[in-house]
Amino acid sequence: MRAYGALSPIKQIPQPPDTVQTMLIANSSGQAMDWGSTLAQLVRFTGISTALPAIPINFVVNLRTTQAGAPSSGSSISTNSSGSNILVIGSRTLQIPGGSTGWSAAAVSSGYVIAEQWRK
Repeated sequence: MRAYGALSPIKQIPQPPDTVQTMLIANSSGQAMDWGSTLAQLVRFTGISTALPAIPINFVVNLRTTQAGAPSSGSSISTNSSGSNILVIGSRTLQIPGGSTGWSAAAVSSGYVIAEQWRK
C-alpha cells in the first residue's frame, strides 16, 4: 500500500497511474465508461483535440452518471442526470466519490479525454 504523500498534487511527486483510460468524444455527444479499477480513488482528466496540432480542449465530466452534458449554446446544460457536471479546462485532478461505478464526459468539440487513475 502506498502512502498518500506519493499522490500529493501539491508536491507533484512523479507517480505513474495505476490505470489509464482514453475516450473519444465528438461534438456534444456524451460517452461513458466504468472505472478501470474499483480501488481507484484519484483521477486526473486531460482533454486533447483530435485535430493537428493537438491542443487542450475544455469538456464536462460527471463522476456519478453516464449522462454528462455539454452546452450547445451559452453556458446552460439541460440533462436528466444526477450528480454534478464538472467543467474541466484542459486538465483537472479530482477525488472519485464513494459509490461511483463509472464516469462520463462530453464536449462541444471533438477530442480525446484521458483518465489517469490512482489507488491507495
